[in-house]
Amino acid sequence: MTAEEFVSNVKDEVFKETFEYYFKTLPNSIVGTDKNWKASKELYHSLNEEQKQQMQTFTKMVMQDVVSMIFGKLDNISSFANQKGDFELTINGNVISGDLQELFLMGIDS
Repeated sequence: MTAEEFVSNVKDEVFKETFEYYFKTLPNSIVGTDKNWKASKELYHSLNEEQKQQMQTFTKMVMQDVVSMIFGKLDNISSFANQKGDFELTINGNVISGDLQELFLMGIDS
């Protein structure tokens, strides 16, 4: 797997599978007892269509920032306060970290 394929796979899983799962599930009736999920569904149902769209846009923006931040750590663009040493993401002995954040940011749909 190349760096490009890794970034593409992460994007697909986070933004297609996970994002779509949540926003396809929110309109459905409330099932289960998790109070945070129930409160989120109630909030979603209280919004008009424009507000629901804005909620999706905001959620996607937060998800993009989180994924970008994680890629930045893996690329050693930034580090944790207690970090000693550099990260190196490899697959089958090949280093794929170093440009993950840049590849991700270049492929973001505005």
